[in-house]
Parts: sequence; C-alpha cells; structure tokens
Amino acid sequence: MSHSPQVPFAPGTVAPGLLGCGLRLPDATCVSYSFDKICPRKQLDVILNQMAGAMTLLAGHGLTPYRLTWTFELGQVFLIARTDGTLLAMATRPDTEAAENVDQLAEEFFSLAPAT
Repeated sequence: MSHSPQVPFAPGTVAPGLLGCGLRLPDATCVSYSFDKICPRKQLDVILNQMAGAMTLLAGHGLTPYRLTWTFELGQVFLIARTDGTLLAMATRPDTEAAENVDQLAEEFFSLAPAT
C-alpha cells in the first residue's frame, strides 16, 4: 500500500470491544487493523470489498444508506460510507463501548479530509 490514511481513532486508544476496523478508499485500496484474533486483517479487507459491492448494488436501486449493520454470533460489523466513496468498517463485540460509540467514531471519520 502506497499511502496510509488516517483512521478515526489512534491505535492504542481503541475503544473496548473493537475487534477490528478498516478503510476502503475510492481506488479500492484497503487498510485494515485487527485488535482481536477473531477478526484478522485479511478478513476485514474481504468484508470491505464485499460491502462496497453491496453499497454499489443498493445505490443502483436508489438507496444510499448512511450506515449498514450486520450482526453475527460474536459481534457486529458496521459499514459507514462517505460521499467521496471511502468506506469505514468497524467490527465490535455487542454491548461494548465500541458498539455503543459507533456514531461518534463515524462522526470523527466524516470530519477527516476526503481521501485523494
């Protein structure tokens, strides 16, 4: 990866319950971080690319969601889209600080300068 975009939180200050996170830039480059072995970086990259396809499919039907949430046995994956095509994915354990603060983290993400 030739560039390392900012993430909406600094490593080391990760909210309890955050399993991993990643960005998918408009050029389809993914930058992911894993904070738990159940959420490896490669898996996050796959999730980001598949979710980007789902967002494209929804947009083709006139739906442009702000946030999509998938719930699974061990947690949740939140996908947050920015108008420049950048996507943020956060995997969290349910009922944790990270899961409860997704909106705040998303606001920080949206306040970052658009990807170039």
